[in-house]
Amino acid sequence: MPAEREIDPSESLESFIADMVRDARKQRGWRQQDLAAKVFSSTTRISEIENGDPPDLKLGRQLDQVLELRGKLANLLMIRDRVAFRDYAQEFLRDQARARTIHEFSLVVPGLLQTPGYARAIMQLADPDGRTDIDASVRRRAERQAVFDGPQPPWLWVVLDENALLRVMGSKHVMREQIEKLLEATERPYINVQILRTDRAAIPGSVSLLTSPTGELTAYTEGFSTGRYMVEPADADRFQRIYDRLHADALGIIESQEIIRDALGKHDD
Repeated sequence: MPAEREIDPSESLESFIADMVRDARKQRGWRQQDLAAKVFSSTTRISEIENGDPPDLKLGRQLDQVLELRGKLANLLMIRDRVAFRDYAQEFLRDQARARTIHEFSLVVPGLLQTPGYARAIMQLADPDGRTDIDASVRRRAERQAVFDGPQPPWLWVVLDENALLRVMGSKHVMREQIEKLLEATERPYINVQILRTDRAAIPGSVSLLTSPTGELTAYTEGFSTGRYMVEPADADRFQRIYDRLHADALGIIESQEIIRDALGKHDD
């Protein structure tokens, strides 16, 4: 359980929330374990909240009721979500860089396996007004792939929608480079790719499951312009089950490699 630390409520919205919860609990003479029992959570989670890691909205509303905060906590959490909307992926990317295991389902080649040309094509499509520094974004995405070059690379298991191999992103040349990189990646013992055929059901977005070095499971799901990073066990478990169903319908490793090789011929100039 994290040790209690000094909180400056003026430092950030997260710190303000932490101070509010801690102060309301202490006014009632409760220990952290007392509050945890009243909201059906854990003492560790209450400690994390009071140290600056805000609850999700469901737990926030429970804390509102038990601590008689008159909805203030839920309102602050909703404001935080709106303010942080454009940065929804930052916490996920931070944890991805130090994850022990990564499981992904994706409709496109995942960022950790993308070539610069493929990444650029996707980013340009999503930025018709040219507001993003695409060169910098492509560079950052490529830099994140360095996690596989360290002494203890993460275990990566990808379920990839077959359409990702067929749809032309950028050009046929870009696609050939991307598929070649995908094949090279699968030669590494810690990177596995399974193809979900087009005649199998899929979800309209991506799912990433991260297992931290200490064993915690988190989940990230993303659509076209929205994403959500979930650290609560119940949320992560739900997306683990979704991933498991997709994985069960995917082709085996050897069959998938054959499909990937066959896709190369579909992008001849």
